[in-house]
Amino acid sequence: MPAIVRPKQQILFSDRPRGQIQADLLDAQIHNLIEAIHSTQLALEDIRRDDGKLKNNSVGREQLAVELKHSRQELDAVEKRATAAAEDTVEAATHALNTLRDIDLRAADAEAAAVSAAQMLSAISHGNMAAKSAEDDAENSADRAESAAIDSENWGNYSHANADNAIAAKNEATQWAEYLAGPVVNPNDAPAYIDAHPFGHGLYYQPVEGASGGLFSAKWWALYASNIVGNVGIYYLGAWPSPPLPGEVNPDTGQMVPSPIKPGSIYFDSETGQMYVWNGSQWIAPAALTAAYTGHYVYVATAGQTAFSGVDDNGNTPAINGAPTQVHVNGVLLVPNDDYTVAGDVLTLDFPATVNSIVQWDVMVPPEAFGAHINAYKVTIAPAPDGVISDFTLTYQDPVDGVQPTDIDSGAQLQVSLDGCLQEPGAAYTASGFNLHFSEPPHPTAGLWAVWYQPGALP
Repeated sequence: MPAIVRPKQQILFSDRPRGQIQADLLDAQIHNLIEAIHSTQLALEDIRRDDGKLKNNSVGREQLAVELKHSRQELDAVEKRATAAAEDTVEAATHALNTLRDIDLRAADAEAAAVSAAQMLSAISHGNMAAKSAEDDAENSADRAESAAIDSENWGNYSHANADNAIAAKNEATQWAEYLAGPVVNPNDAPAYIDAHPFGHGLYYQPVEGASGGLFSAKWWALYASNIVGNVGIYYLGAWPSPPLPGEVNPDTGQMVPSPIKPGSIYFDSETGQMYVWNGSQWIAPAALTAAYTGHYVYVATAGQTAFSGVDDNGNTPAINGAPTQVHVNGVLLVPNDDYTVAGDVLTLDFPATVNSIVQWDVMVPPEAFGAHINAYKVTIAPAPDGVISDFTLTYQDPVDGVQPTDIDSGAQLQVSLDGCLQEPGAAYTASGFNLHFSEPPHPTAGLWAVWYQPGALP
């Protein structure tokens, strides 16, 4: 029969706080209990059957007392005591198992407590780290705030300095303004005035050494300029939608036309986009007629060539017919009769041309070939279209006589626009004198306007 291990109390767990039980001591205590229970169970198997009774022949004569060897009753009593002892052993083993389960539960609690403690320690560690980080951030923010405060103080000082500079500049500008707007100083008094003034190097009259001239003040120059250009306002009357009349007031600028209008006065006609000049009796366009080109003929000269005629390099043949001409050799304009002559349709140079020289012969239009001068007037059409009437009357603003009826010879002299579309004379309308007749009545909301091209003599 194996030896029975007795359970021992190796450590008193109740004396230790929860969560501070060492694992090795707990393992040793559990191992001791397991060995005690196992040895007890092994010993019990030697004397006890599965039905709870003692094994047969488990008690021999040597186990009995001498006085019981021949007593059956005493033997039964021994058997009962053995059974009771076995039951006590089982009860002890059960108690040991319960104790083991309790120890397991305590161990589980201890492990959970250890995990909780570890989590708490980790949370505390993270909290310490967060607190440290917050402390560092607060320190950095304090440093930045201090730096910003220093910058603000510096900017404040800089602004203050600039304000002082601005005040000084304003004072100096005020002195200069007073100085430049001062009196016109007599040349004889200028030196003394300059010496006594804080801005003696300024724009007041200062004699130039070795000369009779000098520099004058801005005020002097302003007066001088006024004397020179002040009368321009009398002659230039600005922009007008129609020829201005004596004493008329410009509705846009408020400028009044002199009465009488001075010859040489000018105005810009905003309707025709042209400048007009008052010649003493009427407004005329300041146009000067110049010669116009009718043909260009180009020749490439041979060495020493002087006469040019016939078909040119472009296949064109000049027909002069006594018209004025201009001649260029290699881009240089020649002088008539001094550098060349023209007889009929032949151009003759007074000098021999070099090889490959470019001779350009331009034929001009004679002045007598120009047509008559045309005056253009925007006319007023009355009454307004109503979708019924087809006949209208026409007036225009005469530069001398004011509003006058038109004197149209034919509809071709009148350009009519209806809703932005030019109308065909004869087909869409006819005009004569101051009467305009449409083939069909214009729509009441139609945009209707016309320009009269009045034939006239050259100004």
